[in-house]
Order: sequence, then structure tokens, then C-alpha cells
Amino acid sequence: MSQSDDNKDDTGRDDIGAALNPGAILGSWWNATRTIAAVFARPGLEFAGCAPARPGSGEIARAARGFPVVGAVLGLASALVIVLADGLGLPMVLSAILAVALSAYLGGTLGESGLARSADAIIGGGTKADVLAAMRRRSHGTYGIIVIVTAFGLKAAALATLAGPGAAAAALIAAMAASYAVIPVLLHYINPVREAGLAAEAGRPQFDEMVLATALGAAAALLFLGPWTGLIALAVGAAGALKFAWLAKRCIGGVTGAVLGAAQQGAEIGVLLAVAALA
Repeated sequence: MSQSDDNKDDTGRDDIGAALNPGAILGSWWNATRTIAAVFARPGLEFAGCAPARPGSGEIARAARGFPVVGAVLGLASALVIVLADGLGLPMVLSAILAVALSAYLGGTLGESGLARSADAIIGGGTKADVLAAMRRRSHGTYGIIVIVTAFGLKAAALATLAGPGAAAAALIAAMAASYAVIPVLLHYINPVREAGLAAEAGRPQFDEMVLATALGAAAALLFLGPWTGLIALAVGAAGALKFAWLAKRCIGGVTGAVLGAAQQGAEIGVLLAVAALA
């Protein structure tokens, strides 16, 4: 065997060793989660004084596995509000409202704002240019306000109908993890409409990275909801996300940051409504 062959064997063993190194694995997951949190969970990090630098072009796609992790952490933080409020003797409906409000704040209202802007743009109609212009506006119109208030109410009502704070907390964690996992799917399969903006800067995740994120989000739902409820909730949540993806593809031919947020909200609402219906 030649010296070059020996060097190739050594390099291969080094690569395998690095891939199986627990420290390297944890480090890659930490970096991915940190990258996603820098955009999709920034307010909480800024409040804590530890917000990382915003990711550069394509970094979000390379860190797609971090989406369900960030969603689960946001869900956990919001679920703690339900448990604490229940311990203080507050009614379940107030606990649910506080939890939904906190999840919106910690997520920077990116999903909620995207839902409102998508509603204004798609329901308002017009040419492709009109729809895109409406999605870029920071102020929300009548359609957007009605839709976002309805969405907030649906989430809070669904949580309030569940049998106690434990069930509500589990449902919220599952819904957040699963709904954030739909974002890499849209980024992988649907091209961004514009050359600038969140969807374009995020990049297109590799197939295996997208599958890993999706599997992790689904696993979280099955873990916290159980197999049958989890499967049905995932199906309803997927339908909620795909509805916005289909509308965006039909109206503007691709996705924007607003569409990503709307799809996340559609999935989250779908999961919570399914859990409430099956409770």
C-alpha cells in the first residue's frame, strides 16, 4: 500500500472519529440552535443580555436542525407560565392567555406578524406586485388584525379546554416544536420570491438537514402527545402549514419571510386545535 493510501485511511478514520465524538455532536447542535435563536428567539436573548450576532447569508439553512429545538425551548418557557399561573390559583383561561402572549414575545412575533401580513396581502388580492408590497408593509390592515386576533384566541381557547396545566404545557411544547420544524421544509421545497429578505438570506437547507429537523419536530409531538394524538395533531398541523404554502405559491410564486411565519402559525394552531378536539 502506498503512502498516499495510508494518508487517505488516516484521514477517513479522523473524519469518522470526529463525527462520532460526543463533544463535536453537541457542539454542532448547540451552534445550530444558537444560529436559529439569533433570529427566531431574539427578544428573549436580548432581554437576558446574551443575543448572538445575526447569522449571515445561508447560515440558517445550514443550521436547520435547530428550528424544532428553538421551538421546543420557546414552548417550554411558555408552558412554565401555565404551571406557575395555575400554582397561583389563576383560572386556566388566564394562564393560557399569558402563555400564548409570552410565546409571541419570545419569538419576536415573527410568526404572528407574518400571519397578519400574509392575510392582508392574500385576502386583499391584486397583482403579484401588490401582494408582495402588502407583505413588506410593517403596519397591519383590517384583515391582518382580524386574523391575528382570531389566531391568538384559538390558541388560548384550545389550551384552556385541556384537562389541567400539565396537558396544556405538553400540548404547547409539542405544537411549538412541530410548527417550527415546518420552516425548513418550505425553505427546501419552495424558492424565495425576492432576492432579499429573510427567506432569501436563510438559504435552502440540504435534504438531510431538512429531514432531521422534520423528524425531530415530529418526535417531540409524539413524545408529548402520545402516538395517536400526536399523529393526528401532526397531520392537522401539516395541513395548516401547507395551506399557506399553497396560497403563497399560487399568488406570488414562492415564499417570503411573512409566508414562513404564517406557515409556522398555521401548523401551531392546527396542532393545538387537534389536541383540544381529541381531549
